[in-house]
Amino acid sequence: MKFVVLFLAVVAAYLVGLPTAAAHAVWIESAAKATKNKAHEVKIIYGDYAEGAIEPTAKWYSDLKTLEVWVVSPSQQKTKLTLTDAGTHLTASFLPEADGLYYVTTVHATKELGGTTKYEFSSVAPVLVGSAPPALAAPASPLAIVAAPKAYKAGAPVEAQVWKAGQPFKNGKVELMSPEGWVKTVKTDADGKVVFTPKLKGTYVLEASDYQEQAGEWHQKPYTHFWQGSTTRILIN
Repeated sequence: MKFVVLFLAVVAAYLVGLPTAAAHAVWIESAAKATKNKAHEVKIIYGDYAEGAIEPTAKWYSDLKTLEVWVVSPSQQKTKLTLTDAGTHLTASFLPEADGLYYVTTVHATKELGGTTKYEFSSVAPVLVGSAPPALAAPASPLAIVAAPKAYKAGAPVEAQVWKAGQPFKNGKVELMSPEGWVKTVKTDADGKVVFTPKLKGTYVLEASDYQEQAGEWHQKPYTHFWQGSTTRILIN
């Protein structure tokens, strides 16, 4: 009986085109604040945060390790960062030369399909230089979720904004992943926002996603669905 249940689960996963990558995500880890003219380091991680599973770079899905990371300055200057493979993650750094809000971003559609599904992973890390409160704007990313880069405390509400194609993503799916593996799925409101109150201290990863029927060809292979997932990381003190 156990064999039958396992077999059916494997078949179901194959039919909907959901490989191991479906439960995984890319996220950027960065301090929310940086100092002008001082190198600011970021990490790019791939894994299943809710399960505490961090994948070594040698096992990243498809060609995900070839992703590019960019930083966009307050003046909208876009700079590609040099990545270093640290074994369990990629690292990069940038030198902020002005006060304001910086966005560190990555967007990567993997070469391999998951069954007949095309996958696009992305992440955004907002970084504030100076003390002026940041005015959030839509990053240059097909799908993005962002929370203001500031100090957050357990027991206080956190607001995150989701955009798709530069517009507020109404009724979009967002997964809230806590440091102890707790996961809650919520929907954005009419303005593309979600609000939640973290009870625990630590790192939270928020993932907005969209899964649509879409027919096309990707690297000479046909696909029938398109999945997009975008993350942001929040530290709760």
